[in-house]
Amino acid sequence: MDGPAEATRELEYLLRQINHLMNHYTRNYLGEKGLTMARFWVLSNLPRGQKLTMGELQRRLLLAPGTVTGLVDGLVAEGLVRRWRDENDRRLVFLSLTAAGEEFLAGILSFRSAVLAKAMARLDETNAPDAGQLNTALRVILANLRNLCKGERDRDCSAGYGIAARPRGSVLGNGE
Repeated sequence: MDGPAEATRELEYLLRQINHLMNHYTRNYLGEKGLTMARFWVLSNLPRGQKLTMGELQRRLLLAPGTVTGLVDGLVAEGLVRRWRDENDRRLVFLSLTAAGEEFLAGILSFRSAVLAKAMARLDETNAPDAGQLNTALRVILANLRNLCKGERDRDCSAGYGIAARPRGSVLGNGE
């Protein structure tokens, strides 16, 4: 195999492994708090201090509307999310984090940031980029891949567009 092809294969493998392990540590942490990964992803996709429609949340999460409704029902019952209908268009349902939801999410994101900081502990010895530089590089790669997909109707190609719409650092909570 040539160099670039092997490097691509390794990058894809490393990204999957990092994602898997971050989710493993997060899942264990969430289990102690009585929350599932699916509910965490709902919380992490709701912008702090802003509202989001159920439809937009469903598109960001790439889940069926009924699945999102079930997840949101639980978060509303726990007092972590507020849900209301638009007064002018009753078809629109809005969501936002409650103060308790923001605090709860902040704790999860702080935990994830601490795990990532430990994972990156020896990077300075290798002259590798820091988390902010990695985020920037990965955002460029993501934007370039999306540009390649423009005009395609393939669901997998258009999937996940909500990622770029998230506030920087919203998943890892590192402010990057």
